[in-house]
Amino acid sequence: MKVKVKVPATSANLGPGFDVAGLAVTLYNTFVFELLEDGLEITGCPQQFCNQDNLTYRAFVEGAKACGLQFQGLRIECSGDVPYTRGLGSSSTCIVAGIVGAYAFMDRSEERQEILELATQIEGHPDNVAPAIFGGLTVSVMNDNHVTTLNIPVKHDYRFVAFIPPFTLSTEKSRAVLPQQLPRQDAIANVSHLALMVASLINGYDDGLKLGFKDRLHQPYRGTLIKGYDEIMAALEKDEHVLGCYLSGAGPTIMAVIRESDKKGVVRMKEELGHLLNDWQVEKLELDMRGYTCDYE
Repeated sequence: MKVKVKVPATSANLGPGFDVAGLAVTLYNTFVFELLEDGLEITGCPQQFCNQDNLTYRAFVEGAKACGLQFQGLRIECSGDVPYTRGLGSSSTCIVAGIVGAYAFMDRSEERQEILELATQIEGHPDNVAPAIFGGLTVSVMNDNHVTTLNIPVKHDYRFVAFIPPFTLSTEKSRAVLPQQLPRQDAIANVSHLALMVASLINGYDDGLKLGFKDRLHQPYRGTLIKGYDEIMAALEKDEHVLGCYLSGAGPTIMAVIRESDKKGVVRMKEELGHLLNDWQVEKLELDMRGYTCDYE
């Protein structure tokens, strides 16, 4: 028997929702698991990750311990379109898939809260793993070792345009530039912007999104690591049809939000940004409302 797990990419933080908010989008990684009598076989990823340090394998091992699965060997086949270390939750797809794969062999693949708790322990924070598990837009709060996650209903039909650069940015490096302390006015601004952003999405108040997505906690610092960041953000801010823009996760991907009815939005933004994009990839995405899916082959 084989277990097939498909996990959506995620876009975390949404500006002011640092380590709290995230959403799942229609870009996916797929993992197929098969129990073996002995050994470990991993295909579909770079050779340096085809060993016991592989994140998906390590998550499978932790998932097996948690759900009581006994196994001697494992084959993992990896495929998908979520770029690595670009701020779109590639590591979360690996973690969630590994845990779900193990739980599926025990017919427990739908125990999403338990999977969330374990995935958060491995990842360190729930902003990416929560939407990968539950789908849609989520906000999460950690209290000791317990994670509370709620889905936020989004009134309007939006599209999320991801500007994905040809270079990577590790989470470790992007966290290293963050300040240890934040001025009170910046903290207050972030709280108010997050509240405005969430309320605007729920109520369909599009005019509140451009301000709501603004951040003072991490984006000004991480932006210094991304070539062309200030110019791209400024150009997107000037576009009256762009409802808001933010740094996706730890970066370097930049996300712009438009209405579904803005059919020419991607072409227009490409023209506005021009040479700033160079070899950047542009993806027009929708909200994924399901989170991971799991099937048997």
